[in-house]
Amino acid sequence: MHARVAYYKLLSGTFEQVVGMVEAPGGLLETFRERPGFQSYELIETPAGLVSVSHWQTSPQADEATRAAAAWVAGHIGDRVKLQRSDTGEVVLSASAPMAAAH
Repeated sequence: MHARVAYYKLLSGTFEQVVGMVEAPGGLLETFRERPGFQSYELIETPAGLVSVSHWQTSPQADEATRAAAAWVAGHIGDRVKLQRSDTGEVVLSASAPMAAAH
């Protein structure tokens, strides 16, 4: 599994407005879901701005997601956010909470 991580500074509007645009029909989430290898997406609000994390089956798919995200952001929310940094890499450890036993 490979991940794309991008850090954005919020320039105008609110986090909720950006989330609404990302989730809307034609939004970044739909753009990612339509691409081969898509596995998951998170958009995280932090004190420093927004962190966008997507998971992909292969490195080339993660790299292509970077290009697709840049195009979507420029065309839809470029006046609201500014990309600070974007990287892709192999996920070398991933963990989740253990499932609770059924009672």
